[in-house]
Amino acid sequence: MTKADHSKGRVLIIGGSMAGLFAAITLRSHGWRVDVYERANEELANRGAGIATHNELYEALREAGIELRDEMGVRCYGRIMFDADGSVLGTYDMPQIMTSWGLIYRFLRKQVSAAEYHNAHALADIETSADGVTAVFENGARESGDWLIGADGARSTVRAIVAPGILNEYCGYFGWRGLIDEKLIPPEVLEAFAQRMALGMAPGGHWLGYLVAGPGDALEAGRRWFNWGWYRTGDDAMLRELLTDGSGRCHEHGIPHGLIRREHVERMRDEARRYLAPQIQAVVNATEWPFIQAMSDFGSERLIKDRTILIGDAAFTARPHVGLGVSKAAEDAATLAKALASQSR
Repeated sequence: MTKADHSKGRVLIIGGSMAGLFAAITLRSHGWRVDVYERANEELANRGAGIATHNELYEALREAGIELRDEMGVRCYGRIMFDADGSVLGTYDMPQIMTSWGLIYRFLRKQVSAAEYHNAHALADIETSADGVTAVFENGARESGDWLIGADGARSTVRAIVAPGILNEYCGYFGWRGLIDEKLIPPEVLEAFAQRMALGMAPGGHWLGYLVAGPGDALEAGRRWFNWGWYRTGDDAMLRELLTDGSGRCHEHGIPHGLIRREHVERMRDEARRYLAPQIQAVVNATEWPFIQAMSDFGSERLIKDRTILIGDAAFTARPHVGLGVSKAAEDAATLAKALASQSR
C-alpha cells in the first residue's frame, strides 16, 4: 500500500456504518486524513437486510479507487408478479445484483484500517473555532479536525446538535421482514421465482422477496439467504400495538424480533393465506421469527453548519422499499469528496 496522502487536512466522521465508511474511503482518496468514530463497542452486527445494488454504488467505489469483488451479490434477472392463486401475472427483465447489508459492510470495513476506525466513541458535543472543529465524546475523548461529517444514521446525534427540532415522523406504513436460509424454502418455490424479485399484492401494500448472499457472504446455490418484506399500511395505534411486547413495554425505535408477540405473527400469516400466492405463503411460513420495521421520514433543511456536514440518513431518509439507501450513502460520500476537493486546512 502506498503512503497515504493527508495533504488536505483531517476529517472526523461520526458514524461507522455505510455512509461513514463510504465517506472515509472517498475522502481519503482525495487527500484527507480520516478518522471514523462509532458509538458501538464492537463491530456492527449484520442487520439482516437485503440490498438492491445500483450503478451509483459501483461508480462511487471505482472513483475511490476500490477494486471491486468479482461478484458483489446474487444475480437477479428481473421481476415476477404472482396473483393470489399462484398464477404469474407478468414478468419484467431487469438484470441486477442483489446483495446483503453484511456483505457490503464487511467489504467496506476492510478498506478502513483499525487505526482509522474507533469504536466506543459516542458523540456528546461539537465545538467549533476559527481553527476547525472538535468532537467531544462521552468517554472523555476530544478529537479535532478541519471538518466533521455527521454520518450517524436516522437517529443522528450530529443532526440533533446542528439542526435540533427535526423529528422522525411515522409515514403510516410498516414492513414485516424476513431473512432465512434458502434451504427452508421448497425447491419448487425457488424454481418458480426463477431467480427474480418475486412480488405479490395485498390490501394496503405489497410483498417482495429475492435471494441474497448467505452466511460467510456465500453466493453458491444452497448456501444463500432469501430476503423478503411485506409493506403494510397501519395507523399510529396499530404500530404501537405491534411494537409492544408481552410485558406491555412499547419498543418505539424497533422491537427485537424475539419479543414480537406470537399472536401478531400468526395474524400476519393468516392474512398471507388470504391474500398472497401459495409460493409466497411458503416463504412466510418458513420464517420462524419475522421482524417489524416502521417507516419514517425526515429531511434536514440545514446540511452544513460551520464545519459540520450531514450526509446519508443523518441528512435525509430514503424509504427502504425504494431500494436506494446504500447507493444514496455512496453517492452522498462521492459528492461530498468532490465538493471538498478544493478545500484545504
